[in-house]
Amino acid sequence: MTLVFTQPAALLLLPLALLPWFFRRRTALTVPSLRPWRPDSPDWRCRLARLHLPLTTLILLGVILLLAGPVLRSRESIHEREGVDLVLALDISASMRAADMKPNRMAVARAAAADFVRRRARDRIGVILFAGTPWLLSPPTTDREHLAALLESVTAESRGTGTALGDAIGAALSRLKDSTARSRAIILLTDGRGNNGRMDAETAARAAAALQVRIYTIGFGTEQGAMVRFQTGGNMPPGHPVSGQRVSLDEATLRQLAESTGGRFFRATDADSLQQVYRRIDQLETSPLEVRTRTTDRPLADGLRPLLAALLVAELLLFRLWLRRWA
Repeated sequence: MTLVFTQPAALLLLPLALLPWFFRRRTALTVPSLRPWRPDSPDWRCRLARLHLPLTTLILLGVILLLAGPVLRSRESIHEREGVDLVLALDISASMRAADMKPNRMAVARAAAADFVRRRARDRIGVILFAGTPWLLSPPTTDREHLAALLESVTAESRGTGTALGDAIGAALSRLKDSTARSRAIILLTDGRGNNGRMDAETAARAAAALQVRIYTIGFGTEQGAMVRFQTGGNMPPGHPVSGQRVSLDEATLRQLAESTGGRFFRATDADSLQQVYRRIDQLETSPLEVRTRTTDRPLADGLRPLLAALLVAELLLFRLWLRRWA
């Protein structure tokens, strides 16, 4: 803490505190005693009288300091980052049951997503799950533990309903379009290609670019892929794989979706590489660090006033009443 005066101009009056020393007069002290004056052993009243000038100087000094407004000032630097609004769009189509990574793609993907959510301390994060249609697992929230618990319970579908990339992006945008956060982004993880939905992925990406929402795409799955078996039924969308067929990843489309919105495309082939991808996104999606300085002033006037009042009372009682001086 530092001593600071809020009215420093008043300190120019400090020389006035010495005025009593320049205008003092040699005076006699009248004492209520007829004993002869003995210089070798002065009376205690004489000794007390010698304190008049120092006391007067001290009172004037206190008045001037009080006018100067003394405070104890402390400064504290506060480092803050404004939160980012994110939506995870997680593919839970039947192909995520593939066992080319243990125990399966879905288990690895949900564990990595939950770990990512727990690290984002100041952000609001929502989750969209999608296969043939998207649905909301959670709107953007700051309750990280609850959201992570929801993610850890997610399972892939057993029926082959397709992969609606465009609809998933559209559903995520509907949760971000009214956000006032400085930074907004969608993290889309899929192991296949868009083959279902009402909106194509390119149109959805243009809408994201118009709203200044970045899309980070993650192509998930091993290079050799895995055989996927699922329950079939109903009318399969065009281009939908059949049960027992290897599902291929459309890297070109995922890369285009990311680059057209200012995001990036990542490839993850196992649990470790997926964790690294999320860490890279974690570093990319950070808001600027803001440093604010908080100043706290502790006024000293409240403690100075009673002391000054006590000195004034002492001067009045001792030197104006009890130990009166006669010229």
